[in-house]
This record gives sequence, structure tokens and C-alpha cells, in this order.
Amino acid sequence: MSIGVIHCSSISNRALKRKESFDLVNSSLYQRASEYKLHHLVFWAAYFVFWILIYGDASIANAVINASITILIHGTVSYFNIYFLIPRLLRNKQYLIYIVSVMLSIGLSILLLSVAFYTANTISPAVKDNLLDTGFLFANAVSVAYTLGITTSLKLVKQWYERERQTKDLERLNMETELKYLKSQINPHFLFNSLNSLYALTLRKSDEAPNLVLKLSDILRYVLYEGGTRWVELDKEINYIQSYLDLEKLRNGDRLDITFDVTGNTFGVKIAPMLFLTFIENSFKHGISKNAEGGYVNIQLEVLENEVRFSICNSKVDEKEERLNGNQGGIGLQNVRKRLNLLYPDRHRILITDKRETYCVHVNLNTEPNPDNNLKEIPYEMHDR
Repeated sequence: MSIGVIHCSSISNRALKRKESFDLVNSSLYQRASEYKLHHLVFWAAYFVFWILIYGDASIANAVINASITILIHGTVSYFNIYFLIPRLLRNKQYLIYIVSVMLSIGLSILLLSVAFYTANTISPAVKDNLLDTGFLFANAVSVAYTLGITTSLKLVKQWYERERQTKDLERLNMETELKYLKSQINPHFLFNSLNSLYALTLRKSDEAPNLVLKLSDILRYVLYEGGTRWVELDKEINYIQSYLDLEKLRNGDRLDITFDVTGNTFGVKIAPMLFLTFIENSFKHGISKNAEGGYVNIQLEVLENEVRFSICNSKVDEKEERLNGNQGGIGLQNVRKRLNLLYPDRHRILITDKRETYCVHVNLNTEPNPDNNLKEIPYEMHDR
């Protein structure tokens, strides 16, 4: 006996495991504010009030004028640094030139502040006489450097958030593209097998062929209208599975024992569509002999709180006969593993038990919308049928 356990570890997990810490960036309010640069206005308004409080010893009018001069010059240096020096020098790794340019900008801003305060005549005579004093120049240099540090930090943080948003959008787009690709492989694969069944019945001129066509139309309707969605109600998926099993019963007759048991409350539970189809198809594909009697496929679906447990066991045909019939598997199992990794990262587990006469697959899904606790982690080991 060999037992295989599959635990998802796709790199796509990083896209889905990421906490939704960037909702602010993705919000329409933030996007609108960013479009009209309203966050700049809010920052400089708050900074303006801060400098009014700093110059509070003077009259209100002089404090407003002094704060306006300070904001104007600090803002000019900040935007020159953000939109010119950083893109042209810092991002091109010209660090020494960037540092020299920043120091020159600070020096020029100090001179401009001294000239502006002297011209505006809104400061006390004692301060006006010391505009070129070392202490005054140093204090202004620190204040300009402080403003540069704040604005640069805010700009870098904003760019980081935007890069994170772009990365998430790209990962989401890649994931959706891959899911669509996997579904595009599943549907023709299923249709090919169903048409083979219909072809076999028509060759025998079976009276069940019309019923099989009706069942096949129901299944194809589900595939077309529900299979393209991200999530589907579990009740619909159960009806779909039942239609597929009815189709197989028509094709195989009484020589095959098929059971499908559902327990638990399925109301309101949603899962990815056509997720269990591959396991069911493989059970019929690998577990049925054309000449032997007594084959079986037993399916159980158990619904718990925030968890769905799917189990399927089937009898096995002789390995030599399986090879002669060409039942060597295909892309189906690989696809369902990829879909599980994309849709249920760290929220699913698969246990495959391969014995001499039976083959069983057990799938557990955590269906909680925003799970805090994932399914118990189990060792990573892959067993291919």
C-alpha cells in the first residue's frame, strides 16, 4: 500500500496569503484624493498650522506671513527633491551627486529664507540683525532638512504602497488567467469523455442514448453558465455531480455499484465549480473494467462548519488491463492540484490512498471566507497515480 499526501505550496500562495493591509490604497476615496493631489493640500495645510504655532510669539498676521514664507520655500525644496533629484539622481544610484545636490538646495533655501524674512519685515529687530548668524542659519538648515525628511519619507511610503497594489493586481490577473486556462482544459477534457460514452451507446444502439443526451445537455449547461464563475453554490455542484453519476449509470448499467451520500447543511456554502470532477472522472476511468463485474465507486460529501470533506473510493482494474485500455491519466489531476493551490492556498489538503484493490482520494477544503486558522498542516509528499 502506498499513501500520498499533497499540501499546497505554490508560489501563487503569496498573492492570496497576503493580508488585506492595502485596502486604503485600493479605496475609491484614496484614488480620488490621489488623482487631484488632495493629500498634498492636507499635508501642507497641517504643516502651515504647525509653523503658525512655531511663530506664535509674533502677532497673528506676522505669524501667518512667516509661516507662508517658510511653507513656500520648504515646499519648493521638497518638490525639487521629490520630482527631480530622486528620479534623476537617487534612482540612478548617483548617491554622491544626490547628497551634494540636497546640501546645496538646503543652503540655497536658507539664504532665500533670510532674504524673505528681511524683506517682509515681520520679525523682531533682534532676530533681523542676526539673519546671517551661525545659529540662525543652522536652525533653518535643520528645519529644511526636517521637512525634506518628512516629505521624502511620505513619498517613498506612498510609492511602496502603490507598488504593492500593482503587484497584487498583477498577481491577481496572473492567477485569474491561469484559472481560466485550467478551466479551458477541464471543459474539453470532460466533453471528450462524455462524447466517448455517447459514442459507445450509439454503437450498441442502446435505448438509453437519448437519456444520456439529456443528461449531457444538463451537464454542459452547468459547465457553460456556472463553470466560468469563481465560486458556485455547493447545492448546484452537488446536482451537477449527481447528473454526471446518472450519466455513468446509464453508460455502465447494473454491473457497477455507484453511491453518492451527502451529509450536513449545504445551504449558503460556496466552493470552486467543477473542483471534484477530475477525481470522479478518474475513478470511472481507472476503476472500471469492460469485462469484469462488481466494480464500485463510492462518493461521500460531508459539510461541516467552514469545511467541506470530499471522499471517493473506487475498485481498481488489473494494472495490465489498465495499460492495454490506455488509462494512463492525463492533465486532469495536475490541473486540479494547481486550481487548489490557487483557490485554496494553505486551506486544503489531499490524502490519496492507493491499495492493491482500492483507490481513495480524500479532499478537505476550508470554506471560511477569511480564515484565521487554516486546516492542520500535514507533511508535503506527492503521490501520482
